[in-house]
Amino acid sequence: MEKKYLLNDIVDAMETGELQAYYQPQYNSKKGVIGGAEALVRWIKKDGTVVLPGEFIPVLEEAGQLSLIDWFVAEDACKTIKELSDKAIRISVNFGREHAKDDQFVDKLNKLTQSYGIDKNFFGVEITESDVVADKKEVIEWVCRIEEAGYMVSIDDFGSGMSSLSFVKDVPARVLKIDRSFLNDNCLTERGRITLESVFYFAHRLKLLTVVEGVETQEQLQFINTCDCDYIQGFLFSKPVPKSEFLWMCREEAPVEIEAMDPFDSQSAVFEQVRVMIESVYKKFQLVKFANISKNSYTLMRRDNFLGTEIPETGTYDDCLEQIVDKTVPESREEVENAFNRKSLLDAYAAGKKKVLRIAKQFDENGEIHRVGIEDYFMENEGSNDVFVVSFLQILDFDDGTYV
Repeated sequence: MEKKYLLNDIVDAMETGELQAYYQPQYNSKKGVIGGAEALVRWIKKDGTVVLPGEFIPVLEEAGQLSLIDWFVAEDACKTIKELSDKAIRISVNFGREHAKDDQFVDKLNKLTQSYGIDKNFFGVEITESDVVADKKEVIEWVCRIEEAGYMVSIDDFGSGMSSLSFVKDVPARVLKIDRSFLNDNCLTERGRITLESVFYFAHRLKLLTVVEGVETQEQLQFINTCDCDYIQGFLFSKPVPKSEFLWMCREEAPVEIEAMDPFDSQSAVFEQVRVMIESVYKKFQLVKFANISKNSYTLMRRDNFLGTEIPETGTYDDCLEQIVDKTVPESREEVENAFNRKSLLDAYAAGKKKVLRIAKQFDENGEIHRVGIEDYFMENEGSNDVFVVSFLQILDFDDGTYV
């Protein structure tokens, strides 16, 4: 018969050292070195019996005392960060949504980290997707306060629930922890791969760091790396370990070997092949713009370009063109405006043209003038009558004045 634990049993376990913080490392997916960790809790009795969290966490939840465990683990994490000294990495601690109701939460967290003299950058706060969805407004305000105080917030278990992607847009967290449920097919089915690729694309567009949980096989790892994941957390590299072992791993462990997937292998991920293609395009063109001329919208993909720091990543096509024209020398502005305004492009498309090309002189942020090639190519999209354009901008400062 399963033993029913009481709140007093759990408090006693904390005081006697039976309740311990364990740490599961998060490995840099490219270098194979530990770049972070999640702090967890384990109850190990003196006779070696392990009490699973599922047996005692509900007791704390029912008593409204789950915060006891959260702060217990948080303090141990601070001690661990301090002990690591110059080898310190970010350790993230789980905090339930009940803390969102505590107006003093950030003050308590500041007091804790300051008491151990640790940098806030090394202490992270994890909240689950389900907590955000359950009380969105209150939790978002809580996350804002935490981030404003200088702590990095992670959204844990992303994809485990039925929430839409929109809630991530509204939560000012900086890390997205992708749930192990995305790996159930071992990354071997096309539907599974496409779904996971889409999640990474979404995260990258929002400039979120990514951590994948539950990685257990080489097949999963190789595919995840084609999606440009930042950190890997899972039994493939390490299970949760006691503090002493974790300290040794951070100080002494050699990087784990990570076998890369050939991006041009026929079984490889499309995402990686697209990434390689984009990198090759950037070798020549520093700015690429995708626009729906019919709908007056665009999305920008920027790379080292003096225009790239000025133009928003998304917006109306008209506003984007206005900024490009503003950067153009006065004597060429009318030509650029007439060639690339939406009416001219729609007329050119209707006339059967495949592209519109111009070379203009434009200013950089220092007032220096550069020759810039602007190339617009018309694209068609099945299922839509809208007119789409892909624009390439290239700085043409070649010694011989040629356009290559």
